[in-house]
Amino acid sequence: MGFRSALFGCVCVLLLGAPAGCGGGAGNPSAGSQGSNAATGSVSQTIVVKETEYKLTPDKITLNKPGTYEFKARNIGSTTHALEIDGKGVEEETEDLQAGQSAKLRVALKSGKYEIYCPVDGHKEQGMEGTVTVKESSGGGSGGY
Repeated sequence: MGFRSALFGCVCVLLLGAPAGCGGGAGNPSAGSQGSNAATGSVSQTIVVKETEYKLTPDKITLNKPGTYEFKARNIGSTTHALEIDGKGVEEETEDLQAGQSAKLRVALKSGKYEIYCPVDGHKEQGMEGTVTVKESSGGGSGGY
């Protein structure tokens, strides 16, 4: 009976542990970051951020209330770019995007100011940076930028 119990325990551990190593978006060029700050709620609004050498458009984004937002980074430039959102406990970024690629980041944002930028070496310093400002919830209105 000891052998059967040990065998059963090993099989259970293997079966329960198997899903942990599966999935992920690393092989998908359009997958966004799914780090610890990635939001899982419904999206209030999708904001498209175009990336070129060396500019983000728009580079100043104002959102009318806290909530879950999806940022769609579109590399319309000719070199590799990415998008990072940083501030107030949020630090999420896309994988590197080759020319013509896009990726999405879904993040839960509180009221306050966040920094957005291209984390590829030296791009932020060349002007690929901006801000996201989330206003206090005022009980009405729709998100905008």
